[in-house]
Amino acid sequence: MRQLARTYALLQLLALALLTGAAAGAPVPIVEPQAGGTPWSAGDVAKLQSDLDALLNHATTLRGAHAGVLAIDTASGAVLYERNPNDEFQPASTVKLLVGSAALEKLGPAYRFRTEASSAGDVVTVHGGGDPSLQTADLDDFAAAVARVLPPGTKLELSADERRYDDQPYAPGWTWDDFAYDYAAPVSALSVDENVVHIVVSPGANVGDAATLAAVPLAPSEASIARDVPYIVSQAATLAPGAASTLDVQPGARGEIVVTGGLAAGSAPEQVDAAVRNPVWYALSVAAHALQRRGIPATADEWPQVAPYSEGQPLAEPPAASIIWTHESQPLASMLGPRFWIPSDNLTGEVLLKELGYQSAGARGSRETGIAFEKTWLQSIGVDPATVTLADGCGMSQYDRITPHDLVAILQHDWNGPNRRLVLDSLPVGGARGTIEGIAGTAAAGRVFAKTGSIMHVRGLAGYLMTERHGAVTFAFNVDDWNGDYADLAPLRARVLSRIVSD
Repeated sequence: MRQLARTYALLQLLALALLTGAAAGAPVPIVEPQAGGTPWSAGDVAKLQSDLDALLNHATTLRGAHAGVLAIDTASGAVLYERNPNDEFQPASTVKLLVGSAALEKLGPAYRFRTEASSAGDVVTVHGGGDPSLQTADLDDFAAAVARVLPPGTKLELSADERRYDDQPYAPGWTWDDFAYDYAAPVSALSVDENVVHIVVSPGANVGDAATLAAVPLAPSEASIARDVPYIVSQAATLAPGAASTLDVQPGARGEIVVTGGLAAGSAPEQVDAAVRNPVWYALSVAAHALQRRGIPATADEWPQVAPYSEGQPLAEPPAASIIWTHESQPLASMLGPRFWIPSDNLTGEVLLKELGYQSAGARGSRETGIAFEKTWLQSIGVDPATVTLADGCGMSQYDRITPHDLVAILQHDWNGPNRRLVLDSLPVGGARGTIEGIAGTAAAGRVFAKTGSIMHVRGLAGYLMTERHGAVTFAFNVDDWNGDYADLAPLRARVLSRIVSD
């Protein structure tokens, strides 16, 4: 599990480096998919099918696995190659194409998440609006806004209104032993720093000494565990000089975050990230610290209850006159690539799903109401909802299933709709932007615009590619029930895509 978590973190860092142009080496030229080109002849298609069958039929990495491929001419919709296109596959993060595309259509590219704070006497309530990008610095702005309206000497009580969404932090089918890791942070309408605490671990002076910890942005005391704020304890040790780091995190029996393993004496400090247990209490703790840094006493020990909420009823907005602070996220158009599809951010996927439920049902958002909207949306674009099984918005659930045909239908809808430009700009590009492994150095480099999906025994990729002669191709390549070596699967997938590109 530790190795899986580190691999995921490295992929996220690589995505960020490539996104910001920080990766070493000259950038690969990006060749954007476009309609047009020489039409595919019957002979072209027959030769392509023969060649791809030869690649896939004899691939040892697929032995015993379930594989599905669908590739169509984007302009005409003509099938170029298919293998089990209507079988249901576990999609992993390729399901983010569904929630992102549905959100673009329902919420609109200009949609912004809004977080507000209201004041009533000595009680300040932070109203969670679902923003997955809210940061500690934003709560510093909140503290400044409070200070501007606060009578001198007031001692505040902080409250949270997280009722925009339901109180289910995890989706059905998530693996429980992922819960300590940053990629499996719990979901709430009020989140800060993606519900992740950053823990800096330093070795002791001598081998065998306990490692020391510091948490960013704060290190709550042990007493705060009663309120589910992350209490961090160390079981990490100082290892022999030159030893490889074995640092890891795991949940403790009382909900605390336990840092385990060790790092070498004399080595530089390392950062490990851990998911907080209760994001609402954590966000208010960060807010309380921001207020205290401005000399404003604030307590989170006896938080007042917010107004009761009846399930299925619209939420009442706080009185406009009581609003003392408002923060808006970037528009969805600016978040889709950098915050969602390119780093494959799970929290954003879950928030978008619940926001779809909130906006479509006119009441408290949940995965169930979000999925109900997704199925209605899928039906509107010609996809039979009976061909999908949906349990979350990020693809970590073991219960998710979707067909290659359905993924291609979603991509075709985006291509033929008003958001084509935005979708292309927001997808990873093999060898140039994001973490599509195996593409760099092949004929497909810079020509594959697609979303990856990777969890245990599952690998997926779905998107568009630009051929050398025939224009754009829309494709999905799904593999599950797979026990092979990814060092073999990634190059195989690249050879398949390169064969299509170079036709």
